[in-house]
Order: sequence, then structure tokens, then C-alpha cells
Amino acid sequence: MGRFETTLAVKPEAASLTLGDLQVGREVSCDVFISAAEIDRFAELSGDASPLHVNDAFARRRGFERRVVHGAYLAGLVSRLLGMHLPGRDCLLQTLQMKFVAPAYVDDAVRLTATIDQVSEAAGAAVVKVTLAHAASGLLLASAKASVGFTRDCDHA
Repeated sequence: MGRFETTLAVKPEAASLTLGDLQVGREVSCDVFISAAEIDRFAELSGDASPLHVNDAFARRRGFERRVVHGAYLAGLVSRLLGMHLPGRDCLLQTLQMKFVAPAYVDDAVRLTATIDQVSEAAGAAVVKVTLAHAASGLLLASAKASVGFTRDCDHA
């Protein structure tokens, strides 16, 4: 399997969508290649160096193909997708619920798809559904539901 370039890494500036820009059904997708180096850095940063995540032999002895990607890393990809793309710069993640249904592995390419599910002008918030799937096979790895609000400029003069 070839590496997928991620639009998340390619686009350094966040989108700047407002609540008014969001319509139910609006969708954005991107592919992310999860490298061993990224998972090693995440293990160091988070302090979660469980052998399931950092040791291929251990993971195989536990019935997995190879090192398993941290669920919290996948949650971070969801946060990045929302904070950079839908809605982007002014996104304020309020809640995130995730269900993990199959393991993501080191050296996998994962397709994240975010879809606006609800928009509430009264609450100034939106609900976004996100799926994470194996990019090549389409196998569902996780699903998520996020509530997002919006930050705004404050005049501190």
C-alpha cells in the first residue's frame, strides 16, 4: 500500500467557516498516513507506551496484525479535522464521543470523513458526525459524534 498525502498536513491554514456557512450534509474528507514515528512521538508525549502500541511482537502475541494505534491518537485526528477543516479556525470542541470498532495499525492510511449532522443557530453550535475508515479497504475503524461551538474575537481595549 502506498502512502497517502494528507490534506491536513498540506494545508497549514485553518478554514474559517462560520455557523452560517454550515448546512446539514456538508462534508469533508481526508486521508492520513499513520507512521511509526508519529505513534512513537505520541507514546512519548502522552506517556502511554503500552507494548500494544510500541511493540510489534507483543501486539502479534495478543492477536493483532502489528502495533495498534492509540485511540487517543485517532481522537486527535478528529480534533485536527474539525479544527482545521470543518468548521476550522473558530471551532471550539465541546464534546466528543467515539466508538472504536476495529483496530487501526501503524503504517495504515485512514480516511476521516466529517459530516454536519445538525446546526443550531439558537445554541450557536453544530453536531458533526465523523467516520474513520481504512483508506484502501473502507473497513470502518471508528465513528464519532462531536458538538462544536465557535470562538469569536474579543475586544480587550
